[in-house]
Amino acid sequence: METHLRTATARQPARSARRPASRGGLRRSLAVCLLGAVVMAVGCAGANARRAERTKVAQKHYEIAVGSFHAGMFEDAKAQLRRALAENPDHADSHYLMGVLLLQEGKSVLDALENERCLTDAAAALQRERAMDLHRRAEASFRKALEHYGPDDAGRGRALNSLAVVALHFDRYDEAIEYAAKALDVQHYNERFSALANLGWAYYGKQDLIRATTELRQAVLLNPDFCVGYYRLARVYMDSDMPDKALEAAETVLANDKCPIQDAHRLAGIARAALGQADQAGEAFASCVALAPRSCLAEDCRSLYVATTGHDLQLASAAPAP
Repeated sequence: METHLRTATARQPARSARRPASRGGLRRSLAVCLLGAVVMAVGCAGANARRAERTKVAQKHYEIAVGSFHAGMFEDAKAQLRRALAENPDHADSHYLMGVLLLQEGKSVLDALENERCLTDAAAALQRERAMDLHRRAEASFRKALEHYGPDDAGRGRALNSLAVVALHFDRYDEAIEYAAKALDVQHYNERFSALANLGWAYYGKQDLIRATTELRQAVLLNPDFCVGYYRLARVYMDSDMPDKALEAAETVLANDKCPIQDAHRLAGIARAALGQADQAGEAFASCVALAPRSCLAEDCRSLYVATTGHDLQLASAAPAP
């Protein structure tokens, strides 16, 4: 028993001696941790400040790009957007506007080939492929914008609707329906008439004329000045064997000076011919040709004019300058 007590007593100072060392080590570890946390916090604060500054610079470039876009200075707008995205690759509005510019550029190429002059040679085929590439690049920009918009951001609705436009261009109707429907689900998206028109046009592409009519009617109800919606509705009505309603919708487009849609004149002529109004149909086909005489559509309107009136189309030439 004594031996056991002596052994226990002999060990006691050793345990006591280790305790202060353990507490000191804990304090040092705590100090190191606290110092690390302070350094990390300072580093994070600095990184956040730099990120905020770069976002501010990106926003300034974006705002300049918007001004250039509205002034028709598209190359300058793209240059400003590239600077904005170099500062902040997550700047959703810059991705979106870049997509709009690329989409518009592609459309301009196609308009030059089909509406200004009907070109079908090998060079035109290359230009069409260039337009397709611009549309694909626009689609990539819209997808990038979509990644960085918040769930209730109005920009999310615009990006989704723009993806529907690209999908329609490539005849991907199911995708267009999906994107347009999702755009309509975005709470703060205000251009619902546009998404409805794209939704209706996608259903038209799938030959679902009832759904197409439903969505397009809703589009023009929301925006009575939406001439593209009326034009598309005229197409659907004509295919639904309702020439009177097709004519009404087409005439709404023709009455709007801000809507130079050549095909609306052709549709008005076809509707009038179906209603037995041959003379007025001929006038509509003639106005179709006069609007863009070199376009691909003008050839179709010339043929329809001859078939309806039995005469060759002779457009009055402009009077010579004195």
